[in-house]
Amino acid sequence: MLFSSPLPYVVLTATKGFPLPPPRSALTEVLPNDPVIDALAVPRHKEIFGHPRGLWVLVLTEGWVAFSLYGLQSILVLYLADHLLQPGHIENVWGMGAVKAVLDILYAPVGIQATAGAITGLFLALVYATPLLGGFVADRFLGKTRTILLGAILMTVGHILMSFDWSFVLAVVFLLLGIGAAGGLRAQVGALYELDDRRRSDAYQIYSLGVQAAVIVSPALCGMLAMKAWHWGFLTAGLGMLTGLVVYLFGRRWLPEDTVFKASSPRPRLTSREKKTSVLLLALLPVLALGALPNDEIFDGYLLWGREHYQLTFFGHLFPVSSLVSFDGFISTLMTISVLWFWRIYARHRPDPAEITKVAIGTFIASSGPAVLALASWLYPEPHQISLFWGLAFHIINDIGFSMSYAIGMAMYSRAAPVSLNTIFVACFSLHLFMANLTIGKLSTLIGHIGDVPFWLLHSGASLVAGVILLMCSIVFRSLLAPENVPSGRDNPSHIL
Repeated sequence: MLFSSPLPYVVLTATKGFPLPPPRSALTEVLPNDPVIDALAVPRHKEIFGHPRGLWVLVLTEGWVAFSLYGLQSILVLYLADHLLQPGHIENVWGMGAVKAVLDILYAPVGIQATAGAITGLFLALVYATPLLGGFVADRFLGKTRTILLGAILMTVGHILMSFDWSFVLAVVFLLLGIGAAGGLRAQVGALYELDDRRRSDAYQIYSLGVQAAVIVSPALCGMLAMKAWHWGFLTAGLGMLTGLVVYLFGRRWLPEDTVFKASSPRPRLTSREKKTSVLLLALLPVLALGALPNDEIFDGYLLWGREHYQLTFFGHLFPVSSLVSFDGFISTLMTISVLWFWRIYARHRPDPAEITKVAIGTFIASSGPAVLALASWLYPEPHQISLFWGLAFHIINDIGFSMSYAIGMAMYSRAAPVSLNTIFVACFSLHLFMANLTIGKLSTLIGHIGDVPFWLLHSGASLVAGVILLMCSIVFRSLLAPENVPSGRDNPSHIL
């Protein structure tokens, strides 16, 4: 479904009457020298569609970031398998020997296709791990805004370097560092709202929706250009990243002020409840990782499998397999809107389930998606015999489930995490995608070595197990994950099963 690069704040709602900050006129203001230690304050302005203006700045910025990253991800595994890893090209890539040594330790891939899947899985895993480093830098040194700006610059350079074979490894390093630094975008979304503001979950759904809208266009566009020349696709992704950088620069006046906790300034001590909640949130990460396997496979083994099994024609015309990612983006956009409105309507008539309960339900739904592909593989084992209607069923089921488990899970971590560690914990939430993609890197090497039916049933079974564990946690730890000072149970209709 979606990517969104991840990320202590005092939270205030936006209202009118608060003066604008002084204008920043030069690029020297982009990265000021000394971070200021101050309580976070959200500049107050008129709201747009019931949400602070800063939300729409972040949605638009993240949309362009997603445009760049989804465009790259949609052609990466194909670029590696069909071009870069082929004889005559791989010898020219600086640093590829070190990369292959790491892959041998982690995955031991056999063949070009398996190596392409392993590299893609490892890259996607690190995409979700580096924001931890970015969160630490933002909290301790630069603040979120300056760290995000630095990350956007690094990502833009990385996309440009992807346009040359020799600099592939260097480009990946720049991209990963940039993604890590830009991870605070998510934390800034949460900082726009009070902890008990019910709009917070809606804001993260809207935030995810902005990402998905970009995904509709980017993979199809980058994939079509890559059919002409691989590097045209990468350059298009780079232009999207540059646009996101410009949007963030011009819109940062509507974002929360930063708090920087210097090393010499001790953080507030965690309460007993905060310690228990922190342990629980960390323990849930591998469970969420199992639940994310059906969705995160879309950028790796699914593309290799789909190229061999789907009927990739539309009114008699062939289209690139990378367009399946755009197809998923369109479906996921519709499903996210549907899920958002479903829970709004549901809350009018019945008590709203706890966030972790919604995540569990979404994980159960997502587990059915790979089962659809397993059934299609069993019925049509020959190449290019599976209709895209089977793919449509898979994407609808998967995107309904993932739109619930991801966006609502992100909101849960943003709300439940201790204030003094909030940026780090929001970044930690994406560690479950790091774990998922590390696993996917290995699973993708199995394509061609095990049958298609057991391949997809592995994904379905893992997600099903995750759903069971999450449902049990929603019962046992309901009071721990409920907002502090707000009772759970019948007295708290927003947080009961």
